[in-house]
Amino acid sequence: MSFAVAQYRSAKVETASPVQLVVDLYQGAIRFMRQAEAFHEAGDPGQRGRVLGRAHAIVSELQATLDHAQAPELAAELDRLYDFVLHQITEANVKNDAVQLKPAIEVMEQLESAWVVLARRGG
Repeated sequence: MSFAVAQYRSAKVETASPVQLVVDLYQGAIRFMRQAEAFHEAGDPGQRGRVLGRAHAIVSELQATLDHAQAPELAAELDRLYDFVLHQITEANVKNDAVQLKPAIEVMEQLESAWVVLARRGG
């Protein structure tokens, strides 16, 4: 990656709102899971595993940063959804079955769309 691209990405992260950062994380996880589907189709298990690892890391970070004190019921529900997504990612990797990713992608897309609405409202 060029120095200019690295600086642009750094500035984007430093100036983004917390809600926009969450949207970016959701979009990244979704992108990596879709890439994993493509690598599965292409017969490239190494790349599939690499991008699934990145998706797993993002979802794990989203889960780890839940604030159960602020909104206990919402945090508990998100925690359950993240557990489901992480399980699907693991199953897709272990079983070499990209079909396992479809419900995980759907969950993440629904959550991402809610965060996009919040971001547009300036949340």
